[in-house]
Amino acid sequence: MNYLSTLLREAREGTLDRAGALRLLKEVRDYSDLMRLMRVASEVRDECVGRIYKFEAFMSPITRCTTNPPCRYCRRSAGVEHEPLTPEEIRWGAEHVAATRIRRLEIGGGTPWDGAGEAVINAVRIIKEVAPNLLIRVNVGPALSRDDLLKLKELGVVEVSANFETMNREVFRKVKPGDDLNARIALAKAIDSVGLKLSTTIMVGIGSTYEDYVNHIFWLKENIRNLGRVAITVLRPIKGTPMEPAGAGSVMDALKVGALARVVLRHVDLGFGGIMNDHRLLPLRIMAGGNREVHLSVLVTKSRTWLRPTISPAETEVITNGDLIFINYLPLITRIVREAGMEPESPPPTA
Repeated sequence: MNYLSTLLREAREGTLDRAGALRLLKEVRDYSDLMRLMRVASEVRDECVGRIYKFEAFMSPITRCTTNPPCRYCRRSAGVEHEPLTPEEIRWGAEHVAATRIRRLEIGGGTPWDGAGEAVINAVRIIKEVAPNLLIRVNVGPALSRDDLLKLKELGVVEVSANFETMNREVFRKVKPGDDLNARIALAKAIDSVGLKLSTTIMVGIGSTYEDYVNHIFWLKENIRNLGRVAITVLRPIKGTPMEPAGAGSVMDALKVGALARVVLRHVDLGFGGIMNDHRLLPLRIMAGGNREVHLSVLVTKSRTWLRPTISPAETEVITNGDLIFINYLPLITRIVREAGMEPESPPPTA
């Protein structure tokens, strides 16, 4: 039995430690090794969270970002910014999301450093009036106080995001010079302490090492009791941003890190993002242990970049309302999920 086989056995049994996790990432050197790792990750997913694939709609922007300077990979650093949705637009979006019978919704926006509580709470109230059974996740960065979190919990919000991208402080300062890692960690701990589920991200392609990925995953395991979702995002360099010259993040590394997150964290939802937001990569994401989707399902946004060409226009619905766009990829994505042998999550109960 070679060393990789030993590490994969530990991964399957849930006994992999930090040293073994790091060695595992290094030992997976080609597609055949990756297939072995993904098979283990899929087995752990099937055993620990089942073969139900969760779809989550996305509505944005709820809030304006005031991070200064902007993150170096963000469209704001290229001068692209969109006005937050008005209450009327939020209601219109919620009505269209509810009509798809999707079970989950992320409301996202930038980080207003003077606080986002009032705007987010108002948005949640509007959405709950339209679709009271939607499971809502809030994603606005470290712009929520503990009191805000408690109010959101009272309103029925189930999950809040505190995204780090990296926990390597040097890398964080380089790519997110106007952001604050300590504030994001504090938010994550506050989310956990009030009994909400935490959603968070690990970004591939911004300078983190295998050791950084391992430390990030084990920090979550050791410090967060109510971890709900981890997403492995992959850098998509945007034209006009300081990171335009950077190469796209590695899909191979993303699959390796995602599979590692699955075997270490086991009972959480696992998703992927960035350049992995491509329906043609969805089978690979499922093979790596994934079980939850956001940006390939239902979108309510002012960003025209989401109007990407699709190889299946008959399975994609697009509705516009002024600057606002509603996109429904569910027919296509549901088919792909079923072809991969997973079952789409059932719709919410009728209100």
